[in-house]
Amino acid sequence: MDFWSRLIGGSRSLSTKSFRATTPTERLASFKRTCNTLQQIWRSSNSPTGEQSATVNARNSIDRLITVLSDESRGPAPHPCLAYASSSQIFVTVTKLALSSYDDNMLRSATVLFNTLIDSEVDGVVDNRLFARALVDLVRRADKHSEDVEGRLVELLFGVANNIRLQPNILPAWFAPRSEDQDREQQGGNTGAEFAGAMRKDDFPLFYLLVEYVHHAGRAGDFARTGLLYLIETASRSKNLERWLIESDLATLMATGLGALYSQLGSLTFQENTDETIPHIIALSDHARQDTALPPLLGASMDSFMSYLLFWQDTIDHCKSAEVNGTLLDHFQVLFLEQLLYPSLLESSDVQGGSTAAVLTYLYRILELVEQEDLVHRILNFLLASPSDSGPKKTHMSSSRRKSLDVLAAFSEEAARPSPSLFNLRDLALLGLQSVNRQTILATLRLMSILLQRHHSFARSLIRTIPGQPAKQRTVGALNVELGQLMNMATSIVNDPTLDESYDNYLKDGMVILEARLCTPADDDPEENLPLELRHDDPIVRELLNCLQNFFTNSVIVNLALTEVLGSIASSHLISLDGWLLVDPSKYIYSTPTATETPSSHLLEQIQLAYEEPSWSSTDTPALTRVLQTLVQQIQKWRQEVPDFDILVAARRDLLHQDDEPKASSRSQRTSEPPTRSPSQRPSPRLDTDYGSPRGRPLDLSISNTPSSPIRDTLSSPPRDLPFRPPRDRSSARRTAANELRQRLEQPFSIGAPSEHASPETDNNSDDQADDAGDSAIVDEEPRIATLGHVLTNVVILYEFLLETSAVVQARGTLFEEAGYPAMAKPDRLLPDNIQPFHYDLTLEPDLETFEFHGEVAIGYVRL
Repeated sequence: MDFWSRLIGGSRSLSTKSFRATTPTERLASFKRTCNTLQQIWRSSNSPTGEQSATVNARNSIDRLITVLSDESRGPAPHPCLAYASSSQIFVTVTKLALSSYDDNMLRSATVLFNTLIDSEVDGVVDNRLFARALVDLVRRADKHSEDVEGRLVELLFGVANNIRLQPNILPAWFAPRSEDQDREQQGGNTGAEFAGAMRKDDFPLFYLLVEYVHHAGRAGDFARTGLLYLIETASRSKNLERWLIESDLATLMATGLGALYSQLGSLTFQENTDETIPHIIALSDHARQDTALPPLLGASMDSFMSYLLFWQDTIDHCKSAEVNGTLLDHFQVLFLEQLLYPSLLESSDVQGGSTAAVLTYLYRILELVEQEDLVHRILNFLLASPSDSGPKKTHMSSSRRKSLDVLAAFSEEAARPSPSLFNLRDLALLGLQSVNRQTILATLRLMSILLQRHHSFARSLIRTIPGQPAKQRTVGALNVELGQLMNMATSIVNDPTLDESYDNYLKDGMVILEARLCTPADDDPEENLPLELRHDDPIVRELLNCLQNFFTNSVIVNLALTEVLGSIASSHLISLDGWLLVDPSKYIYSTPTATETPSSHLLEQIQLAYEEPSWSSTDTPALTRVLQTLVQQIQKWRQEVPDFDILVAARRDLLHQDDEPKASSRSQRTSEPPTRSPSQRPSPRLDTDYGSPRGRPLDLSISNTPSSPIRDTLSSPPRDLPFRPPRDRSSARRTAANELRQRLEQPFSIGAPSEHASPETDNNSDDQADDAGDSAIVDEEPRIATLGHVLTNVVILYEFLLETSAVVQARGTLFEEAGYPAMAKPDRLLPDNIQPFHYDLTLEPDLETFEFHGEVAIGYVRL
């Protein structure tokens, strides 16, 4: 032990002052002594693990090196210690000691030293092949049972990748691809399936080490994913690296890794429903205790999958090489979409406890997360069997990618998987809407909503339209009649004193959504950018309308999802409102000849015609409007049969607003400001709504600052003493009245045809009627019966949906120019070339008497 005593004593004799010497010469001398100490420790013992003191001494020596290098790197040049560390290759000795010690603290010190050298950017370190080999050996062979050590080691890899991204000239120290002759030798002259996904760990070990950790959670996974992104980004500046990435198994590893994580996703699980977790609007319904009342718990497996999917998206975004991107997308489609995701959708079961709801939920989450355009197009073009113009064109490919595609195509043919051309996502959505499983219905509606809202360029692949039949422009008068009809239905349900404010908020949100549609990149084909008429025989639309017919017995959460889908269709810039929500303009009936029938009429007459309100035959009533009218008629019938029905509806709406007032206030503050409007351009009360309150809107049905409802006075109780809550007043009379009303709200309320409605007090045969009507319910366990309280909540949702729809119609008329003036009323023939019409707000009826000519200028027009 004399040797170790002298060695330890000698190390102690190196005072702190010597390590923090002020001159470069003193620093270098101290640094060299410490390096020699480390080399002596390594040479003098084949098994440092048996000598704890040696391990401690080695670790202390490494810490001294770190201290000297850190001090020197912060000071001005010269940096002799950094240069000596490079020339002496002390990092090789540190690696050997760290690997042989099996000590976490030693590994931590070694990682700090390597990081210090990497950050120093001194010549002969990061661009040194010996340094690269030492670092790779340290990361590859170290015992990584500690999460902290694992994170530190992967951080080293990230640091190198970052340096390569900033200085591509150091890449040869880490990347040494084989030549084509060497490739042929290893493959035995074959260029078949061995080409795609060839393992080339010796070519680029740094790359494969990052790939090993890319799917990990926590610090290690974050560093690995970012480091790999940096390497892929560098491919655009290195032809050798670009070719290697295409021919290596990068794309294969990424696609199979994503598939492996997807395969680990299990069935849906739901948290226990409690009064604290259930949203208030659902708690006031008949289905508060069912598993669909709350979103499913997807667990840690889903988090890992979504993190990896985000990495895919970031990779496609950061990679500047079109060839590498194309290779990645090809493998994503073949190995993930074709071989895994699509079969899981196709083979899912919709029986009780089946997997259809789960796979639809997973797809919904995927489409909710992914925003990268190329990735979205690959997913939806394939699943919807849409023709893709972004497919690979071999004439513009490198030979490497062409070979990769050929191998993938052969593999896809051998797999013999079914094709979406026979059964695609649209067919699956139709089956989901027809399901008897409420979970499946909800998952389908949510999937449709996210596709229509976030990826609206595919709206016509899901909702069929008629090619060559774009929307027809209606007159301002026709728009006013349509809006008046929608608003009349809404106001016949609820007498809302805050109608103007409510509608204005809906209109602001609608404007924001529709303006976003106008920012969508235009297609080369002008017709592709026009809203086309919806096919009236579209099975999906028919199923949506069938679901809407059962609105009052549907669960609240189904109605919220259903109205969101219908609102998304109405706001799509690719789908016309004609024929399914608004009357086809060709079906309007005018009392006076139209502009096209009187070409010689005066301009004033044409303007008057533009504001004339048409009528139409009842047979031409649009499909959606007809269902809405039927629902409103049911409410009118109940109003006649239940004397206090209006009071109950107002009370339920007031109760929903009370609990959401704080949220509503914050929402209204976040709402984007609409285009500036003059006071005279504000919408009139009869055209009053708030589209797109985050749905959220179901839970945020109120508009902020809703004043107290008159219903409170009618019930003679404070706000919280409504029949839905235990009264605070201790009066036994009030408590008894409240309990009686609560019991009444929990009584069955028969829902039949408009002529079969019965009041809750007289409905003694409600169970028999429910059995007769059960076949038309959405799900088999949901007959045509509900409690009075459940019906009241759905009535409020219907009212808000009517306001929302009215706002979308008005906003579209303005922004999409779907309402205007007759062709002959345009001044291209009637006015001089330098006079053009001034565009008025379509919700206003201007004073027609002001449209008089005075010389060359017409009042109401502006000179260009």
